[in-house]
Amino acid sequence: MDSKIPVKETRVLAEDEIIDISITRVKESPQIPNGVKYSFNYRVKSESSGWETAIRVDNAHVVKGHKRRDHKHLFDNQPVEFEFISLKHIYEKILNLIEQNRGLIDEIKRH
Repeated sequence: MDSKIPVKETRVLAEDEIIDISITRVKESPQIPNGVKYSFNYRVKSESSGWETAIRVDNAHVVKGHKRRDHKHLFDNQPVEFEFISLKHIYEKILNLIEQNRGLIDEIKRH
């Protein structure tokens, strides 16, 4: 990945499911020791209110009361810390979370 060119893409999983991905190389620091600023935003389209975020994984900001910037928001938007392994691992984890929560996701789509 070229450090001067951020990655921004949308992966279409279905007509009503997408993952917006944003990745930027940054200088390593105590706040971002892996040198990568990222956001993965899985969104579903509900029948009544349009696109809604269901799962978000990022390190874009500090989470009050947490030691790490790496965190995920699952459905209720409460941040949960996790250990950064790799960008590929995050993507695979999101796909697993989608599969594990298919019933809830389908319910969100119907509302």
